[in-house]
Amino acid sequence: MLKRLFSWLRKRAVLAFLGVMLLAIVFWFEAPLLAFDGKEPFTGSDVRWFFIGLMFAAWAGWFGGQALKARLAERRLMASLAAENAPPPAAVAGTAALQEQAALRERMAQALAVLKKSAAGKGRWGGQYLYQLPWYLFVGAPGSGKTTTLLHSGLRFPLAEAMGPGAIGGVGGTRQCDWWFTDEAVLLDTAGRYTTQDSDAQADGAGWSGFLALLKKHRPRSPVNGIIVALSVPDLLQQGPAARQAQAAAIRARIKELHEKLGSRFPVYVTVTKCDLLAGFTEFFDTLGREERAQVWGMTFPVAGAEGAALAEFPARFLALEQGLQARVLARMQEERDLQRRALLYRFPQQFAGLGDVLGGFLDAVFAPTRYEPAAQLRGVYFTSGTQEGSPIDRVMGALAATFGLDRKVLPPNATSGRSYFITDLLRKLMFREAGLAGIDGAFEKRRRRLRWLGAGLAAALFVLLVAGLATSYVRNGRTVKEVEQRTGALEKLVQAAPVTGSVLGVLPMLDVARALPGGGDGREAGMPLLERFGLNQRDKLGAGATLAYQRLLRSALLPRVMARLEQVLRRGDANSQEQLYETLRIYLMLGQPAHLDPESVQAWLAFDWQRSLPEASAEQRDRLAAHVAALLDAGGGAAEPPPLDAALVAQVRSTLALMPLPERVYHRLKRTVAQARLPEFSVNRAVGRDVSAILARRSGEPLTRGIPGVFSVAGYRALLKGAPDALVDIARDSWVLDRREAEGAGAPGAEAMHAAVLQLYYADYIRAWDAMLADVRMAPFSSLDQGARITNALAGADSPLKSFLVAAAKETTLAGTGGTTAVALDAVVRRKISTARAKLEAALGADAPPPPVADTGTPVDEHFAPLHKLVGTPAAPGPLDAQLALLKDASQYFDAADKARRAGTPAPAGDALQLVKRAAEGSPAPLGGILQNVDSAGAGLTLGSERARLQALWAAEAAPFCRDAIAGRYPLVRGAARDATPDDFGRFFGPGGTMDDFFGKHLAAQVDMSGPQWQWRSTGSAPVGIGQEVLNQFQRAARLREMFFGAGGRQPSLRFELAPQGGDAALAKVTLDIDGQPVVYTPGAPARPVPVTLPSGKGGGVVHLDAVPALHAALRTEGPWAWFRMLDRAVVQPGAQGERYTVTFDLDGRRMGYLLTASSVINPFRRDALEQFRCPSAW
Repeated sequence: MLKRLFSWLRKRAVLAFLGVMLLAIVFWFEAPLLAFDGKEPFTGSDVRWFFIGLMFAAWAGWFGGQALKARLAERRLMASLAAENAPPPAAVAGTAALQEQAALRERMAQALAVLKKSAAGKGRWGGQYLYQLPWYLFVGAPGSGKTTTLLHSGLRFPLAEAMGPGAIGGVGGTRQCDWWFTDEAVLLDTAGRYTTQDSDAQADGAGWSGFLALLKKHRPRSPVNGIIVALSVPDLLQQGPAARQAQAAAIRARIKELHEKLGSRFPVYVTVTKCDLLAGFTEFFDTLGREERAQVWGMTFPVAGAEGAALAEFPARFLALEQGLQARVLARMQEERDLQRRALLYRFPQQFAGLGDVLGGFLDAVFAPTRYEPAAQLRGVYFTSGTQEGSPIDRVMGALAATFGLDRKVLPPNATSGRSYFITDLLRKLMFREAGLAGIDGAFEKRRRRLRWLGAGLAAALFVLLVAGLATSYVRNGRTVKEVEQRTGALEKLVQAAPVTGSVLGVLPMLDVARALPGGGDGREAGMPLLERFGLNQRDKLGAGATLAYQRLLRSALLPRVMARLEQVLRRGDANSQEQLYETLRIYLMLGQPAHLDPESVQAWLAFDWQRSLPEASAEQRDRLAAHVAALLDAGGGAAEPPPLDAALVAQVRSTLALMPLPERVYHRLKRTVAQARLPEFSVNRAVGRDVSAILARRSGEPLTRGIPGVFSVAGYRALLKGAPDALVDIARDSWVLDRREAEGAGAPGAEAMHAAVLQLYYADYIRAWDAMLADVRMAPFSSLDQGARITNALAGADSPLKSFLVAAAKETTLAGTGGTTAVALDAVVRRKISTARAKLEAALGADAPPPPVADTGTPVDEHFAPLHKLVGTPAAPGPLDAQLALLKDASQYFDAADKARRAGTPAPAGDALQLVKRAAEGSPAPLGGILQNVDSAGAGLTLGSERARLQALWAAEAAPFCRDAIAGRYPLVRGAARDATPDDFGRFFGPGGTMDDFFGKHLAAQVDMSGPQWQWRSTGSAPVGIGQEVLNQFQRAARLREMFFGAGGRQPSLRFELAPQGGDAALAKVTLDIDGQPVVYTPGAPARPVPVTLPSGKGGGVVHLDAVPALHAALRTEGPWAWFRMLDRAVVQPGAQGERYTVTFDLDGRRMGYLLTASSVINPFRRDALEQFRCPSAW
């Protein structure tokens, strides 16, 4: 249920709906705060409901449109599958082709008739539309076991339930194309003759072409997600070499047609079917259970491998499978009692081994790359068995019989068991989960890109029209803006020159200028010209801005000085001058609490104060100050954020004017009483019982012998509760200083509340002191892996100081059950201690009998430190602390191993231990969380530092000298360099398996994220790889040079491109550009045909020269392995709109000659950026 719920919540429409809902909530509460030019358009609920409705309408329109689009695509697909196809072209039109397509339509109509009645016919199939499911195509010769494999795959075929087994297909070969609709994918079992096209080439070819066109039409982006090639064991073992070669050529041709007609690349899975016909197969795997028979048996090749890498890996992978069988032979023979079955078991690995050479040759014939045809993506080779039918093939005994002239023994046919081997997981857990490996049609994406560009162009045109319409308004308002800018500039200078502190006279000139801004404090100008109102009217905005700037200056410059003056008077206030102190406090609180603001009182107090404190100010200056104060109080006093008040100062003045609050007085008296008992401080060393400064430390720098005052301990808590009755009696003794309301507050109804208030003050200080202490404790810093191993080992040891400290801290922060009395019981004690001499107070307290004591159920301290208590646990229920310390033990072992690897010069071990420490730190309370985080960050940094030094030493020893001698400073990496990098050196350094490629693959590839356009270092633990990004950039450039110069896979650099004359100066009668013996001739009026050029060609001895008629004064001639690049240096090379095209222009004695250079790939060296930016990595 939860899985289905989470799956539903992950849908894009649901997530978008939640996002729209969140946006609507934010809009509902925050939109009323928005104001535009003094107007608040969103205050009304109807307006907000309208915009919220637009949000949900946009959501519904977008996802409804997407759903409608998907539904229409589904209907078109199903209608097209059932509709009649157009007649075949004249070249292939005939009765056989028409019958073929009619058979396909009839078969599809039967399936769709059932689908329309099911969930798929209603628009959904297994949670997805039919065209959204992955589609896989079976390819193989007739009788190769394609249909049998599907019948025994273990997949769910809803059509079989509705139409019966006959509607899906029998065990024999399929004559027409079968469509297998499952809950997870659509499998297309093509007729075997489609692959071989040997029954009727014309009809088979037409049916195959129509089939591919159908796929391309309704799944244009990714027609199929993979190809499954079925090869049967009899075909491989019993066919002659010529027949196998013909079948391989047919399969290769079908795959090539799929690539060309579908326009995308996709993985190819080769399944060797009918493996049960290998003698001994059934006996060898007879003991496998259902789940074991469902697993995958075969080999899967890397997706990103080099071209042809899968074929190169096949022999080793096949040998590994054979060795796996050999390893199980002895155990299986011991399990088998029948001697004949034992003999078959013993020979089965040899039977399987005999399949290797034949299968390898077949794969080479199908998947081997050529110069003119890229190889298909061979994803894997797998061995399966659908049914155990037919007589097994015993190649071993057959070979022996042929050698010694014996009669060949024919093995009896297998008994049909109804069991399949190695099929279910192959389809469900391997192929279907790799549906995303198939590429996307580039032409389709190009069309979509063009449409997007067209839309952007239309939007840009509309934008230009709008800008033109606003130009007039902009120009007219520009003059007004400049006028305001001039005055604002003068104001900015005054603001910068204004003193930060001081009297209000220092900011008076600045406030006067701000008040005089156009449209500001002195009033708005009238008579707005019509052309300035058109579109971009700025006068109202500038006036509002001037007013806002003036108000901000009032609040940022005038108000803080007024508040500072009030605070100064309050601090100097005399307790004997209660009235003046009261009035000053009243004005101070008014400014901080606008609800009580009385502007006249504020202005009166300031005017009175300025007469005394500003004797140097003139009457005119004081009047201007009064006007600014009036503007401050009128415009911003009640609406803007009030200035912060000095709470301590207010409390001090109130304590002078009245009485200190009773709970605070009791609390301070109790703290002084407990402090007199001289309870010991709680420190780290005291909790551990020894000096642990080599293992633990404090961030504040305080010694481990200093800690928390004893008042904030369990003993201090008990002492405070014990002394509370006497403190309350002492406070009651001084009740004659309270008015009647305060005296009643100390009576029976208020005594409990006062006691609770006292405890709340104590709990807050208790929590604050322990939070600071726990956050201050940290692990002692370490600067080496060896030291880190010793410290972490000590922290995780049997006598761990960290554990001792945490256990003691948990004990001292557990106050529940240690108090002994509660507030109500304490009230009874107070009652008993009050003497009869205080009869008046006794009457105020009340004479009712006290209620019974209440059990202690916990304190805020216990609640606050509950995570620490849970971590430590109790003797009866230990917490996870020991498990956390075990992680520190693992980290210590990791540091030790990393240190040994550093000394041995080998790679550092995997940092899994630090990853676990990092995850544990996230949920651990202080100080354990901080210590775990320190272990992770410091350890990862030291490990990476030693690994970086090791790699730098390896580079300096293995590659740096050759790079410095053979590559650095040489052409073509340095334009104009006199020395050339030889092709052999260039290939040895940059080529496949060369110096850069080999070093990167062995030492750096695992630490690099190559998924983006810019390679990035991965992180280890909490620290990134310590090697500079520039070093990685050089390896990425080397990889790009390898793609540019070694696309053919050779050891020396090579290039292929086409060069076509584009025309020259009219004075040129003929121009010949000879590139290493490959002439490109230009004659005016002759058609310009591109000439293919291959370098090196082996024809011209590495010489490039350009000759012209009439002859040139100075010949253009270059020599050497990089002669063509040196010739390009003497021309003007301009890249075209397409990445593979360049315009090359030569200056021939003032006459221009142009060529169009078309590289064989967009990845080419003619831009020279990768070449000229490459530098030998040095600063690691």
